[in-house]
Amino acid sequence: MGKFTLNVFINCPQQDVFDFLSNPANISKWDSDFESAEWTSSDVPGIGSTYRASGKRLGFEKDGFFEIVQWDCPNRYSYKAKERMFLFERAEIAITLKPKGDGTEATCEYQFEIVGPLKFAEGFVARMGKKRIEGNLDTAKRLLEAS
Repeated sequence: MGKFTLNVFINCPQQDVFDFLSNPANISKWDSDFESAEWTSSDVPGIGSTYRASGKRLGFEKDGFFEIVQWDCPNRYSYKAKERMFLFERAEIAITLKPKGDGTEATCEYQFEIVGPLKFAEGFVARMGKKRIEGNLDTAKRLLEAS
C-alpha cells in the first residue's frame, strides 16, 4: 500500500477551509484531475454521503464515485473511491484541519493500492502523486486566501 502525507498552512479560518475543500462543487477549482463534481446523495453531507467527479487522467476520461467515510466538521473528513479508478485498486484521502494562529493547518493523508500487475510502481506513483497534490493544495491555498 502506498501512502504519503502533506501539510499546508492556509491563512483562512478553519470553517472556511473545511467548507471549501469538502464541497465537491469546488473540486474542479483546485484539483487538476477533475473537471466537475457533484453530490449524488440528497442528504446533508456526512458519513455515507456520496459524490461523482469527472475528469481525465493519462488521457482517459473517467467518472469517479466517492463516499464520505469520516465527517467531523470543521476538523476532519475523509473519502474513499467506491470502485477502481485509473491505476488505483483503492484510494482513501483524509484531510485534518487545525487552527494555527489566524489560519488553518491542513494535513492531507493519502493511502492507495495500485492494481495488481503495476504494484512494482507504487513508489514512483506515490512520488508523482505527492507532487501533483502539492500543486493542487497550493492552488486551494491561493484561492482561499484570495477570497
